[in-house]
Amino acid sequence: MIDLGPVYLAVVGTLLLVALGLGFRVLRGIVREGRDRRTRRQAGEMEKYTEDEEYGGRPSAGSEGDRAAVEERDDSNGPAATCPNCGAANESGFDYCRRCTTPLRPGP
Repeated sequence: MIDLGPVYLAVVGTLLLVALGLGFRVLRGIVREGRDRRTRRQAGEMEKYTEDEEYGGRPSAGSEGDRAAVEERDDSNGPAATCPNCGAANESGFDYCRRCTTPLRPGP
């Protein structure tokens, strides 16, 4: 009769090595892309903030659509808080701006 313990360990070990190899390739690609971006930023070929193609870039600060959406959701919570940094409208219960993470209230 075959003992399944060593077979199980061999299969699991092989799968772990394959996953580690694939993970290493992905991480190496991320590091290379980061180095390339940093080099391009330092050379002035790229701005510090680049628009994300997937989401269509950064929305304009405090746009009318943002204010209307917050006013619709914020009827029961009191007035909306406006960010002092970017002008985005935030619900009154927020401590930080939903767009730029600036504190909305002075610290203690």
